[in-house]
Parts: sequence; C-alpha cells; structure tokens
Amino acid sequence: MDPLVIADQGHFFTGLREHAGPAGTSVYGTHVQYQRPPAVRDNLVLVHGGGGQALDMLTTPDGRAGWATCFLRDGFAVYTVDRPGLGRSPYHPDIYGPYGPPATYEGFVATFAAPSPPGLPEHTQWPGGGGRSDPSLATFLAWQEPFPPDIVRAHEDMRAGAVGLLDRIGPSVLLTHSFGGGFGWLALSERLSLVRALVAVEPAGPPFAKHPVLGDFSYGLTSVPVSFGPGRGDTKLGGVPVAVVSAECSGFEPSCHATAEYLRECGADVTEMRLGEAGIHGNGHAMMLEKNNAEVAALIGGWISRHTQERAGS
Repeated sequence: MDPLVIADQGHFFTGLREHAGPAGTSVYGTHVQYQRPPAVRDNLVLVHGGGGQALDMLTTPDGRAGWATCFLRDGFAVYTVDRPGLGRSPYHPDIYGPYGPPATYEGFVATFAAPSPPGLPEHTQWPGGGGRSDPSLATFLAWQEPFPPDIVRAHEDMRAGAVGLLDRIGPSVLLTHSFGGGFGWLALSERLSLVRALVAVEPAGPPFAKHPVLGDFSYGLTSVPVSFGPGRGDTKLGGVPVAVVSAECSGFEPSCHATAEYLRECGADVTEMRLGEAGIHGNGHAMMLEKNNAEVAALIGGWISRHTQERAGS
C-alpha cells in the first residue's frame, strides 16, 4: 500500500456552550479531529454512535485502519467527531448529570460481536470470537462510555455541534452511525444548504419510536423539533441525497426501511443500501469495526461520488 500523505491535520472544538454550576461558568462542546489529503474531493464528517467515541471511526478493535483512514486515502478531508460528553469532549456530572453504568460483557454492547438474531445470516465479520476470551471485544468494551442519560440534551448538543462544524468548514458530506444519526438529521434541519449528502449507517429508529434505553423520538427521528417533516404543509428536504445503510446480520433492516420511507416523505432522495444485496455478507451493526470495513467504505465512497456529482450537475 502506498504511503499515506497528509497535507494538514489538527483538532478544534465547535458548538461551544456555557454551563453555570457550583464552581462557576464552564464551557463544553464538540471535539473534532481533522486530516486533509493533498487533493481534496470533498469534506466528510464522521459521527460515532451511542456510547462510543471517535475511536469507532479512527481504528478497529484489532488495530487495523479505521474508516477515517480509508476515506482519507480515498481523497476526502475527514472530520471525526467526539460528541459532547464522549471521547475527547469530556463528561462532567455537573453538566450532564450522574454517570450511567459502564459497558459490560453482559450488556448490549456485547451484542455488537454476538451471533445474529434468529433467522438472519451468520455474523462472520466481527474481528474475533465474540466471547470473554476475545481481545477485540475487550478492547471495544474498554473504549465505550456510559450512554447519554438525556436524549433531549444529547440532541440539543448534536444540533449545536452540527451547526458550528458546518459553519466553520462549509459544504460537507455527513456519515453517521446508530444514535449519532441525530447529528445528521439536525444538520439537515439547520444547515440544509451545507449538506452535500448524508450517509446514515444503521441509524437509530424507527420514526416516532419510544425506546426503553434511548428515549422518545417525539419529532420523527429526533427528540427535539426539526424544520422539516412528512406532512403536506411541512418544509421538505429538496432532494438531498441520503443513503440508509444496513447490514444483513444486525436485525436493523426493518427499522432502516421505515426510516428511509419517512425521509422520502420529507423530500429526501433516499437510497436503501443493504450490504447483503450489494454482495457484502456477514456484517453486524458496527460494520466500520469489522474485518471487511474497507470494502464497506469503498461501497459508501462510490455512492457519495455518484450522488454528489449528480447533484452538482443538476
């Protein structure tokens, strides 16, 4: 493989907000790491899911190159987000409330490496055995954080981070995962003209769901109001290209299909990208961490190229 050439790299915080607490006024926000190749085809923003962090996109549990590097090699200027209270966007109980329980082998995080739900194809792409003796699963658990305790607060923070980031870097493609999907929907709501395309990898849903862990999606795909909707009098998304990506072994496909249908009703140009139908088999919910993550990234990169070029030419 050719050496990786980076023309520029760095870190910054965006979407800064203040919090008045017992010790005084503190500041918190969204940490962003970026790397730019010598020739940039597009800005690409990567947003992790649930209780994860930017590491979900920067590497894999068995130490291979993550999606950030895959897309950088493909010519994208890559901006990798740590959502507020996670990763390098520090958590403090005075701001966010008490910590939730840590990730455990017995908890839902272990299902990322677990066998497929009944009736689905065999989950073969996790880079390890998926049990207590699996060093990849141990590493993955080690970088997990408590799940955001307040979905409304989490979506408000995503809104601030999305607005601040897009205002700073300009038109961009967004790629989100799972609960991080809210970052993309709120970017469409607040900065539609700056979203060139959006890739939602197994986004949290379906629309208007009442999740026992996540909370209520009272406004379709978010817990806070958005500027668009499916109703006759609602503002529409103007044909913005959206890909909803699902893996055949995770059980998310029904929810992803419902999300795709909802977005079509909101005026998006939606592609349902089912990996199994594209000839990519054996993946679970965390496809960016799995053995064939580079193959999945190449599929997504091709979709981005086609749809951003089509939109530019229309």
